[in-house]
Amino acid sequence: MSKLKFLDKFFQKLKKIKHIEIIVVGILAVIILFIVFHDFSKPQTSSASEVSTSGTSSTFEYAKELETRIEGALSKISGAGNVKVLLTFDGVKELVLAKQTDEKTSKTNNQASNGTLNSTETTTVSTEPVLIKENGSTNPIVLMEILPEVKGVIVIAQGANNIRVKLDLLKAIQALLKVDSSQVEIFAGN
Repeated sequence: MSKLKFLDKFFQKLKKIKHIEIIVVGILAVIILFIVFHDFSKPQTSSASEVSTSGTSSTFEYAKELETRIEGALSKISGAGNVKVLLTFDGVKELVLAKQTDEKTSKTNNQASNGTLNSTETTTVSTEPVLIKENGSTNPIVLMEILPEVKGVIVIAQGANNIRVKLDLLKAIQALLKVDSSQVEIFAGN
């Protein structure tokens, strides 16, 4: 019952406020503006100076090049015929950039009123990517590319109706990509 009395008193006080409609509309307008202009995407977990993601277009290009090379190799298997390969990846290609670290240390000595000496040491570390200028543009130095891991493989081959050809295709995919057989599906094409 006390909660109902509290709510009743609260609403009575609200009714006494002049122009409450204007205040409510103002609050709603602020909420709507926040929703419209706020970026709800996930924040980056790593700073640009540590690891930079080169993006899906680069991963797409990598996938297309790898698929083409694998198709060429698999089509050479006796009885395979025309081969088409589709790869899926776990993540995207990442670039590890060279970093420049600057460390500054400052020491402060304070003497207390009782005569004791207090010493405070502060260390500030800043890390930035190392940049080079080439042909009028500034680019970071890339130390290493981390390629995404293959998650799944689909092979469509004309000769996949033959069990020997199908096993040869599977062995070749496993050798080339270091994937488990459960990640590979082979189908007969026309």
